[in-house]
Amino acid sequence: MGTLGPIRLYADRAAKFAPKPTVAPIRANGSPVSTKPNIFQDYCANSSIHGFKYFVGSNRTIVEKYARNERAAAHRLIDTVYDKWLRSPVVVTFAEQPTPIHDIPFPAVTICPVTKVKSSVLNFTAVYLQIVTKHTKHNISDEDIDRFMAMSQVCDFSFNDYVDNQTYDDNIVSVLQDMAIPSDEIFVMCYWKNKYINCTELFNPTLTESGICYTFNSLSADDLLRKEAFHTDFEHLSETRSSANWTMQDGYKPNLGTDTYPQRTLSPGQSAGLTILLKSELIDMDYLCGGYQIQLHSPNQCPQISSQHLRVSMNQAVQVRIDPFLTSTSANVMAYSPEKRQCFYTHERYLRYFQIYTKRNCELECLANFTLHKCGCVLFSMPRSAGVRVCGIQKLPCYSEAYAILQEQGLNIQDKSSQDVLKSCNCLPACTFVQYNTEISQAQFDWPRLTTAIALFQEQLKNSHLSVIYIYFKEAHFNSIKRDQIFGVADFIANCGGILGLFMGVSLLSIVEILYFFTMRPLINYFYRRPRNARKIAMLESYASRANYGNAFNTFLRDVA
Repeated sequence: MGTLGPIRLYADRAAKFAPKPTVAPIRANGSPVSTKPNIFQDYCANSSIHGFKYFVGSNRTIVEKYARNERAAAHRLIDTVYDKWLRSPVVVTFAEQPTPIHDIPFPAVTICPVTKVKSSVLNFTAVYLQIVTKHTKHNISDEDIDRFMAMSQVCDFSFNDYVDNQTYDDNIVSVLQDMAIPSDEIFVMCYWKNKYINCTELFNPTLTESGICYTFNSLSADDLLRKEAFHTDFEHLSETRSSANWTMQDGYKPNLGTDTYPQRTLSPGQSAGLTILLKSELIDMDYLCGGYQIQLHSPNQCPQISSQHLRVSMNQAVQVRIDPFLTSTSANVMAYSPEKRQCFYTHERYLRYFQIYTKRNCELECLANFTLHKCGCVLFSMPRSAGVRVCGIQKLPCYSEAYAILQEQGLNIQDKSSQDVLKSCNCLPACTFVQYNTEISQAQFDWPRLTTAIALFQEQLKNSHLSVIYIYFKEAHFNSIKRDQIFGVADFIANCGGILGLFMGVSLLSIVEILYFFTMRPLINYFYRRPRNARKIAMLESYASRANYGNAFNTFLRDVA
């Protein structure tokens, strides 16, 4: 038995340095208490973000409650920034740099003679006086009656109270074309960029609500209209030149020079613009319908003379200085819905009769659809499909009512059927468009003394009235408008980061810390606990005395010694 002393002494020393077993806590009912760590509490206790440690624990002081108020204030401010980002993410500002005028086309110029017919074809005033004052149509041919009816739709005055009940007039355009004054009797000469050019090479016939007009620099029907949807009774646009090298959204293709269509100019001033000399024969002057109407518009839209125009009187020299207004849209705004950015791209808004979306084209198509819904016909100048009737003069009050309702659609005072039709309009502006604002000045044009001095056109203009129009850009550059994001993703993150940094001291490393505590830390703890769980035992008694070691354990220690 004496030999067991050293062995027992060695066993005591070995047991001293042996790993201690983990003791699991015991509940009062005898079940073990879970020691699984709380990740959120662990993160709050160790986070570098100011005030997060006050998320856990109880019995906090006033200072600690103030820290919670800071967190609430930061949350409210971030919520305000986010709400603003959702409601109005797009802002309209001035572009960073001025835009040169050669980046945009010269405006399309539509000229409508107010005198629609030669007196040898129809003496409009005489027919009007006979119908109105004498209330008779005797001695007036049916052909003159048809011409009078057609003229009554395109003249500034309304005569529908004095004519027969003409509900439809499907032949009105052919009548207007037959009695229209030829262009060579309207245009005397034209200068484009200080070069004389035959006016018939610049201006082409165009059908408008004012009758037969003449347009310079407009897109062709093949590029602007969906000809497959149009009727084939007559042509609205007679321009044929292609605009394949230009779009409103992308502008002109590079390295084209000045030989482009639509045409453009490189410099401001009268010598770089368009000069037109117009005439009216004295014998054809009709004082119920006289003078000229001119509209400057974008090449990619149909002219609508009734919406806005300049009136040019006889024997006047008129200068029209152009101050363009261009609105473009950044590419990063395309991701937003049209309702949020308040504009349409051409591919987003389909028009039945037009290939190119503009606000004016959309409004014209909407007016045509609503007039057809309200009156059962459309005006002769409106886009229409095959088989749709053309309104006669007796339908003009119905058209006027439809136009008034369309103007009041924002007031929501229409009947339900009208509201259903108007809902399809939704004519927001195009995302990229150009508008030509003008400054106008005019003076008396003493052309007889001029022709005498230069000894030109004296005989040709002997019984005429003349007017001259100068159209040109005012400046070589102009300030344009641009739609852009008020907050990009980077701006939103920067705003939120600034607020969080101000109130709570959050930084980029704080985000890394969050990722660590809620991803890597739980995985590390999980894999680290697995081998340790095998060594955990529940101790229900105190440590056993040395005398109670089993024989097997003593034998093991003896062998080791």
